[in-house]
Amino acid sequence: MKLKLRPMKKLMTLSLITLTAFLMIQCGEKTENTQSNFEEQKQELVSDLQNLRDDLDDRIEDLSSSMADAGDEANEDIQIALEELRGERSKVDKAIDNVQDATEDSWESVKSNTEELADDVSDKLEEWQNELQDVFDN
Repeated sequence: MKLKLRPMKKLMTLSLITLTAFLMIQCGEKTENTQSNFEEQKQELVSDLQNLRDDLDDRIEDLSSSMADAGDEANEDIQIALEELRGERSKVDKAIDNVQDATEDSWESVKSNTEELADDVSDKLEEWQNELQDVFDN
């Protein structure tokens, strides 16, 4: 049995098929764009964390080498700061792993937690810089 469609129905059917195909293509592009954007955001955050880790490493190295020139009281302060810096560096390493392991479903939570951690570590790094400058000035 052959189905006969009236011209208007044919036009509507063709329009519906065309619209459906267009929407499917658009959804595919959005998925690709979302995936690409997600990967770019992950890589950018990893890069920022690696830079923060490098800053921590530089500060740890500077403090370690300055212990020989510091007095006993300053050495205690430096040792405490070194332990804290190493602890913060460990947190940054874990955050890098978390970002790299993040999925699109977990991304917003991981991103938010990681950005908060990075801000906290940066603030602490600045505080330690100021406190230790006071130790070396005295």
